[in-house]
Amino acid sequence: MVSLCLDDSIQWVKGVGPLRLKLVARLGVLTVREFLYLPPRRYLDRSDIKPISDVNVGEEVTVEGDVISVSSRRSRKNKLLTDVVLYDRTGMITGRWFNQEWVKKRFKKGDHIFISGTVDYFQGFQIVNPDYEFLTKEESELIHTGRIIPIYPLTKGLGQRFMRRTINYLLKELLDKIDDPLPFEVRKRHDLVPIKLALSNLHFPLSKDLLRKSKKRLAFDELFYLQLFLALRRRKLKSEAGFSFNIQSGLENKFISSLPFKLTPSQEKVLSEIKRDMNSSYPMNRLLQGDVGSGKTVVAIATMLIAASNGFHSVFMAPTEILAYQHFFVISEFLSSLSVPYWLLVGGMNPEEREKVLIEIQEKRGIIVGTHALLEEDVNIPDLGFVIIDEQHRFGVTQRAEIQKKGNEPDTLVMTATPIPRTLALSVYGELDVSTIDEMPPGRITPVSRWVKNTEKRKYVYEWIREKNKKEGVKAYIVLPLIEESETLDLRSIEEEADNLKEKYFRDLKVGILHGKMKREDKEIIMKGFRGSDFDILITTTVIEVGVDVPEANIMVVENADRFGLATLHQLRGRIGRGGERSYFIMIASSQDITDKAKNRLKAIKKNSSGFKLSEVDLYLRGPGEFFGTRQHGFPDFRFFDPLKDRRMIGRVRNAVKIILDRGLEDRFRENLKKIRKDSEFIDVG
Repeated sequence: MVSLCLDDSIQWVKGVGPLRLKLVARLGVLTVREFLYLPPRRYLDRSDIKPISDVNVGEEVTVEGDVISVSSRRSRKNKLLTDVVLYDRTGMITGRWFNQEWVKKRFKKGDHIFISGTVDYFQGFQIVNPDYEFLTKEESELIHTGRIIPIYPLTKGLGQRFMRRTINYLLKELLDKIDDPLPFEVRKRHDLVPIKLALSNLHFPLSKDLLRKSKKRLAFDELFYLQLFLALRRRKLKSEAGFSFNIQSGLENKFISSLPFKLTPSQEKVLSEIKRDMNSSYPMNRLLQGDVGSGKTVVAIATMLIAASNGFHSVFMAPTEILAYQHFFVISEFLSSLSVPYWLLVGGMNPEEREKVLIEIQEKRGIIVGTHALLEEDVNIPDLGFVIIDEQHRFGVTQRAEIQKKGNEPDTLVMTATPIPRTLALSVYGELDVSTIDEMPPGRITPVSRWVKNTEKRKYVYEWIREKNKKEGVKAYIVLPLIEESETLDLRSIEEEADNLKEKYFRDLKVGILHGKMKREDKEIIMKGFRGSDFDILITTTVIEVGVDVPEANIMVVENADRFGLATLHQLRGRIGRGGERSYFIMIASSQDITDKAKNRLKAIKKNSSGFKLSEVDLYLRGPGEFFGTRQHGFPDFRFFDPLKDRRMIGRVRNAVKIILDRGLEDRFRENLKKIRKDSEFIDVG
């Protein structure tokens, strides 16, 4: 038999074959290496074998003994019950299985076995559907019971015994073939066990302490390879030739001096960091994160004006047409006194208008605001020197790379209003320099946030809105969730609910409806009407989550607020209170009909106004896997590294990466880096 290699298909492993390969593939496992690195989802400590006389109800135990009887019968509800009675000279306990005909054939009187599970009591001690192990020569290692045993993720057709048996086989066959590329000095400094010991004890830990140390080593490795990959990528970027902009720009100075407000110290610091990058000889790759309303757009415009004064185009790319239109509207207001051309390029434009823009950007240099429409093949952008990608997590990797290819190593600034803690930003955006605006402009008044727990009080909320509009002219958003069963049903439900609200509460007010499936021209008409005097109330979906800015809109009601995530609720709240007036964010969700997680989200929004604080809360509520595990949002899928529990590890890993690079040892990790590169395409932002 040909010996196995780590990168072989799991199909060739003894006991797997093509059928089970398909089942295991559902767990994200295709190769031998991936199987070895598949973490158990939990463990059961069955290392202490108890005498049957000492067991207690509700206790997780392992007992051993001789089978003294095997019997089956039907219950009153016609369920097949199979009982296997065990005796160990101190007492008897029954292993009971429901509707499993194979059990009676599997056990026979006189067998010596171990069973494990939670003790129950019904006419004597029993364990329902226990794990079991025969004491035979072939299975004397007790990989299923009698020790700390792993419980693996499963899919239909796979069992725990198959998983443990396969892992045990792989460890025997391959453990000696696994080299540890991490230098002894690094392992010693950070108290890391050798990789062979870590893998062995990940699956079949000899003690709780070794299990803890094994998980620590694998978490360290996971973050280490990612950070090394990012550090090498960053080094490569720094070695490439980019534009060195002259940052003494009259346009930028004129723009900032024309603002009706002074930049915050945080904005000034961030602008200085970006200008320093623009002045350097290598392409900028920087992440700008800041809370909703912290003033990222003003910083973005200032930097694009520097590019314009150097004779280069800038692209400002937004994920939706509404957001692109909003940015275009803001830029047109800010640049009204400056002689810098600017254009809008989105998918819904008529051909003549689009053609005119494409011709003009060949002749002049300025600012191009757009969406995915910028990526189309016939969009040629000469002298593209600066790229801004707004709400970068909403773009796929390929889309980010494509817009950068429109220029020759342009400087790139990616922005997000969904901040994550800085240390975590460094762990997932290691190839980007990180800038953070961490203070709000003066005059911004935090909205009053309320949770209406009794939906019968909805009518009082809408009557109050009506009064506020009549007496003070206050505008309001009403945000409805999508049902998501189908597009048609979504639109019908929105329109029906909007008609219902108009008829019940706002007969004498002007009500507009806005949703993502509307044509661009219709969206623009609605938004212009809401900014102007055409509408008092805007009934909408989360299409207004980012970027929409109507200073007179100081009330927002979110219906069925429990259906929205924490980040989305915070983004929605950021749409109001932008005119310096008192504003109100009202979440309607019945406290009787929602989950505990939803209740915690709504309590957190009510209590916290900082996006950074809420990102911490979100991380705790959802857990790192869900928070970081969505590739399309630009985050790696960590299996071992826990951004909450392992925060202190980040600095240590970065230190280890520095040692490796300083000593030129990166070739040791080449094979694993290839895998990181393949699996982590999200990293290729630059």
